[in-house]
Parts: sequence; structure tokens; C-alpha cells
Amino acid sequence: MSPTLPLPGRRLLVELVTKDRERRGADFADVREWPASVSGFEDLSFLFSSTILAHGIASLRLDEAAFLYRLVHDERPATSVEIGRFRGGSTFLLAAALTDGVLHSFDLPTRHGRDGAQLDAQLEAALERYGLSDRVVLHVADSHTADLPLAALDLLFVDGDQREEAVRADFERWSPLVRPGGHLLFHDAVDAPDLVPPCAKGPASIVSEVGEGFERRPGAGSIAHFRRRAS
Repeated sequence: MSPTLPLPGRRLLVELVTKDRERRGADFADVREWPASVSGFEDLSFLFSSTILAHGIASLRLDEAAFLYRLVHDERPATSVEIGRFRGGSTFLLAAALTDGVLHSFDLPTRHGRDGAQLDAQLEAALERYGLSDRVVLHVADSHTADLPLAALDLLFVDGDQREEAVRADFERWSPLVRPGGHLLFHDAVDAPDLVPPCAKGPASIVSEVGEGFERRPGAGSIAHFRRRAS
């Protein structure tokens, strides 16, 4: 069962249901009305659609987005990695939540039949608009073979190829970098109690294999959340 939607999420929900759907779209290029600033979670409503079954720029449920924003805002990770960004909605959300630190985001040149260069150009323009560019490094590379960041990771968000062998490869390659006290998150790994399709078999299978070095923590929606133990 998902936790109660936190206050920032409830404020954003009010924003979604009271303003015109026409100002939102599937890509950053479709946004017709940009917020004056992104000083809080409620300013990110343009990333979402007004229905749970019609994702906007961010392919996240509202409770998932609120959970990620609050976690990053509160924990202030210095070095984070996102595996899989597609249109860049989750990338923008994570960047907006950072108060300092850098997010490294990895994805392939082609994503679900879309040109990654075009999608990244839209994302970069949106980040530049709000002065968030210095918080994000966009890597166009396979997460299974890309160079690893030198620093230990404070947060790892696995949301790429959902086949079991691909999720396992991401987990085995990147999770050893998560520092003690750091966070490991898998998207589409838990069945959500609503009309959203059930979790993908790949992430769910790998979540069941996460070892004792990590402690399971509450997540939201389809997000499985772990924290590396101190010892």
C-alpha cells in the first residue's frame, strides 16, 4: 500500500485538477505555460498530466514524484546517478530537488524509438531556463559499459531497461558504489494499488535479490527503496 501523499504532492494535485490540461504535453517542447520559478514541488506540475494513466513529461506517478523530490531535497545527495531518463522528466525533477550536488543521468541514443539527442536538447533548454544546468550531467551511454563516476554514490535510481538481465547488470555494476547510508531505488518494481499496470518482472525479481548490505525502506507507488547499512 502506498503511503499517504505528502503535503507537497497534495498541493500539486490541486494544481493539476484546477488548471487547463492544454498547457501540458508529452515533451518539454509541448509546454505552453512555464512556471515563473521552480522553488517548490508544486511548481513542477507541468511535468505531469492530470490523470494517473496519462503520464506527462515525467513517467512517474504523482506519489512517486513527491517521494523522490522529498527524499532528494531532505537528504541532499552530493553525487547521484539516474539510469534511464527517456524524455527527462524525472531528471528535471531530481535536479529541481537538489540544493547542491550533481546528478549523472544515463540513457541510450535511441529511446523507445525516439531520437535521444532531440529529447536531450529539450531537457537541456528547460534546465537552462531555471538555472539547473550545473546540477546535471547528461551521459549518452549504455549504463552497462559507461565509465563509472569517481566518487561514491549517495543515491542510485534504476529506471532503465526493465528486462531481468538488464536490471541485474545495472544493480551489480552500480550498487557497490552506493556509500553507507546511501539510497538505492528501483522504479516499476512494486505493484501499485490502483489502475496502473503491475510492476515489471525484471525490477521486481532483482528487488527480491537485494542482499543484507541494504535495508528495505518505505517507498511510494512502484518504487522500491533501500538504504545501505552503515556496516
